[in-house]
Amino acid sequence: MNNTKLRMLICDDDKYFRMALKEIIAPFGLIEEAATEAEALKLLKDQHFDLALIDMEIDGPLSGINILKVSKSKKIHSIILSSLSDDEVIEEAYLNNCDHFLAKSQYRTYLEPYILKQKRNLVHDELAEFFNEKYITKDKDLKEKIQQICRINLKNQTVLITGETGVGKSLIGELLHQQTYDKSHPFVHINCSELSETLLESELFGHEKGSFTGADSKKIGKLELANGGTLFLDEIGTMPLSMQQKLLKVLDQKTFYPIGASKPSRTDFTLISATCDDLIDKIMKEQFRKDLFFRINGITLEIKPLRERKDDISLLTRYFIQNSHRRFIIKKEAIEELKKHSWPGNIRELRKKIELLSATEKGIIKKEDISFDHLDQIKDDLLTQGQKEFIKDHGLRDFIKKIEVESLSTLLENNNGKINKTIKELKISASAFYRIFNETNSV
Repeated sequence: MNNTKLRMLICDDDKYFRMALKEIIAPFGLIEEAATEAEALKLLKDQHFDLALIDMEIDGPLSGINILKVSKSKKIHSIILSSLSDDEVIEEAYLNNCDHFLAKSQYRTYLEPYILKQKRNLVHDELAEFFNEKYITKDKDLKEKIQQICRINLKNQTVLITGETGVGKSLIGELLHQQTYDKSHPFVHINCSELSETLLESELFGHEKGSFTGADSKKIGKLELANGGTLFLDEIGTMPLSMQQKLLKVLDQKTFYPIGASKPSRTDFTLISATCDDLIDKIMKEQFRKDLFFRINGITLEIKPLRERKDDISLLTRYFIQNSHRRFIIKKEAIEELKKHSWPGNIRELRKKIELLSATEKGIIKKEDISFDHLDQIKDDLLTQGQKEFIKDHGLRDFIKKIEVESLSTLLENNNGKINKTIKELKISASAFYRIFNETNSV
């Protein structure tokens, strides 16, 4: 968090409520207090403030409006705090340009992350740094959408990021977390497509020692680790239906049972999900739960593929060259050739392409040096048509599981049942072997 201190004004006639507010906002800067409208107006006249927290009824009905008007005339970010929920009161506050209207009953949950966000906006443009150094793009629509989401207090919200593989969903997910929480709050990432159903459940929920074969010690799950912060579920579209149901229950009840546990654990986190799948299509095929989709589909961000952001290809190319250990030049006509490619792997594929070009002995890359035929051939040779159809019908997770099971069964048979030899040839751990072996016997 930036060390610059905010100057904040609390305007409220309740001494104990002011004390409670000070306890929360003290880490963000210097605080002055006003117990009456007159005191607040004098402080606003005599001193500079970055932020004002104003009780709507400090000296009676709507008396906080006068403080708000003066505050906004001085371009101070102003938060109205009120126990009233009348539409007329709320409308009056926003008509007088209040920046945020917070119910007093909710201040403990939502005030801290909101002020944290405002502090970042006031003292440091992290988004500019993000777009200059981490996520390089000229796409105005994408940048504006990300900026809009970053203005929202995402605490305990759900965000769904969609886009093809390699467009940078994880980077944006981490950015959204950083815009809501400071470094003391966890950001927990898990890729659902990389784990079998059994392992995914153990990773998410954790387990007690001895709860199943191989559970030699207690494991804290990602759901518990994410408490008070953000859980980022990458490739959620590959999550098995049974796990989807369990996740939905956690989101609704904020409690869960680790595997083998007799007592529930509580957790509360912001959920950011990402997928390259068409979840509507998966719902139609009964591969994704409709109720879970509506639960995670809160704030949405769709990231266009690189082939639809042609200007970003030249921008990213120059960025990757500048960050390369070797200096070389890509001529303009070569960059135009790069723009003609469809980039199915998006930014990740472009980065790899620039790395390959930097590995050549040529210092000047020309149009004739740009070729994708060999890469396309390799990509096509890796999967048979039947395998592609299987992935399309059943999903990547089931395909990986099928490959694991068949590979282990074949090698184990070829090795006459010798487990150690099979483990060495598969280049996996003993625990991974037994996990796949158990799945083999259950098929």
